[in-house]
Amino acid sequence: MSAAPTDPVSSRAGAEATADRPGSLREFIDRFARDTLERCTRCGRCYEACPMTPYEPRLAGARGGSVVEGLLPMLRGERGSEQALDWVRICTQSAACNDACPEGIHAMRMLRVARMSALGQLGAPAQMSAPEDPLFFRRIEAFAATQLDEAQIEEWHRADPATRGAR
Repeated sequence: MSAAPTDPVSSRAGAEATADRPGSLREFIDRFARDTLERCTRCGRCYEACPMTPYEPRLAGARGGSVVEGLLPMLRGERGSEQALDWVRICTQSAACNDACPEGIHAMRMLRVARMSALGQLGAPAQMSAPEDPLFFRRIEAFAATQLDEAQIEEWHRADPATRGAR
C-alpha cells in the first residue's frame, strides 16, 4: 500500500504550519523541489503508473527509475534527460502517479514543476517549448459537439466565462 502524497508545507499542524508557510509561489516551488529531491528514491513507480507513457513511442522500453533519475535535475533548474522531457510533455495530470509513490511525494506536482523548469519559467534556460495549437478552441468545439446537443452548446456560448461550469 502506498503512502498518500504529502505536502511538505501544508501537512504540518497548527502554528508551526502558519509560521513556516512560504511567502511566495517561488518559495513554495523551491521547498517542494528540495523536499522531493531529498525523499525520492528513484524507484520509478510514479512513471510506471502513468497511463500516458504507452502512447509515446520514444518511451518504449524505458525503465521508470531511469526516467525519474533524468527528471530530477529539472527540479534543480538543470537539464533533464530526453526521456524525462518526453514524459513531461505527455503528462495529462491524471494523478495516477500520486498514489503509486511509496514515499508519499506528490508526483504530479513533481512533473508540473519539472515542466515549468523545462519551459524556462523558473529562470533556467528552456529545454522545450510549449505546443502552440491554433485550432485548440475549435477542437474543444468539436469535442463538445459529440457530447452536447445544439441547445446545450448555445447555452454554453451565452454563459458568462467567469461562471461557466460552476454549478
